[in-house]
Amino acid sequence: MRILVWGLGKSGKAVSELLKLKGFSVIEGDDSRGDKPEDLIGDVDEIVVSPGIPPTHKLFKLSKERNIPLTGELEVASRFFKGEIVAITGTDGKSTTTRLIYRILKRYFPEVYEGGNIGVPFSEIVKHNTEGIAVLEVSSFQAKTLRNFRPRVGVFLNFSTDHLDWHPDLKDYLESKYRLFMNQKEEDVAVLNAGLKEVADVPTRAQRILFNSEENFFDGRFVYIKGERFIDANKIKLIGRHNIDNIMASILTALYLGIPEDIIREEIYEFEGLPFRLSFVAEYKGISIYNDSKATTVNALRSAVTSFENVVLIAGGKNKGGDFYSLREDVKKHVKKCIVIGESADEIIEAWNDIVEVVKSNDLEDAVKKAFDFAVPGDVILFSPGCASFDMFSNYIERGETFNKIVYSFISKDPLPS
Repeated sequence: MRILVWGLGKSGKAVSELLKLKGFSVIEGDDSRGDKPEDLIGDVDEIVVSPGIPPTHKLFKLSKERNIPLTGELEVASRFFKGEIVAITGTDGKSTTTRLIYRILKRYFPEVYEGGNIGVPFSEIVKHNTEGIAVLEVSSFQAKTLRNFRPRVGVFLNFSTDHLDWHPDLKDYLESKYRLFMNQKEEDVAVLNAGLKEVADVPTRAQRILFNSEENFFDGRFVYIKGERFIDANKIKLIGRHNIDNIMASILTALYLGIPEDIIREEIYEFEGLPFRLSFVAEYKGISIYNDSKATTVNALRSAVTSFENVVLIAGGKNKGGDFYSLREDVKKHVKKCIVIGESADEIIEAWNDIVEVVKSNDLEDAVKKAFDFAVPGDVILFSPGCASFDMFSNYIERGETFNKIVYSFISKDPLPS
């Protein structure tokens, strides 16, 4: 069997190596090398695309014209995995929830692996481990090409407008998320956000376990599970109401898989979150500074802004189709000044300039300087772009690291008067 693997980033290389290890004949192609699909498709039996290959790519059309099955790395890896899969999707919060579930399960089960969109390709895991539990973050890009993938537990956290620079429309984006659940059976479980109709109505044969429901909810202080107090929010280290949803989904998943309650509580209270997700950077002369570089969507920006009062916000980057007008009420209530950067700067100014002072900066360093100039004791300097990083940085990690370096540099130079 001959398989064409297209896209030789981390996922593409991993699935190529896995297929070769399993005895398949693999042909590799990549747009960055100048390869042309029509030259390599030949007599291949299947096409495997990396997550970043959009549905507008020529390969999607060619696969239909030539009736060649097209799938992705996650699907291929699942064919060789004999263990159980916990798959987490949603517009925001996937990485945090994936890591928290992984940490809880790891404290109880001997073989638990974390991967997918969070960093380690599933194929890389399967090369070395075919048993155990795989906790996988699944993006809409990955879900788009799923065919037979079946998680024992599927988690759908939330849904809002995103990735319209990749998906042709919002319907396609949502239907891609739904594909994660399409092969589940009655003995499987779907952990769903009851507060969002698009999420709660996911088509699946699995048993539905709902959070933000009558049984599983947050009352402003405590998380209730099955109507009983389970977590005291004052004891957790994660910031923001959105992280309560991530915690509820993690609790319900862990309980379903048989984890004792005391282990779940201990891990939740210890968990400090992932870098660049509302991460505390420094307290300087009464000003708190937070780095939320991972906020690549308007919805993530909303979650960050509404977590604080008296916010001096730094936002902007490459918009993925988000609607900044939808944040007007939240911005008006929580933000006192805003500095905007990147391709979306003018778009944000147009959306907010009549409700808050918005200042444009050419780069992140100048934006941080302006934020320090604006901020007074009691304020929060919040870097939450609400956009992708690709107009100015290679990824959100580089963007977040750059922000921290700039902040530490300003603090060391004592830019604010004593």
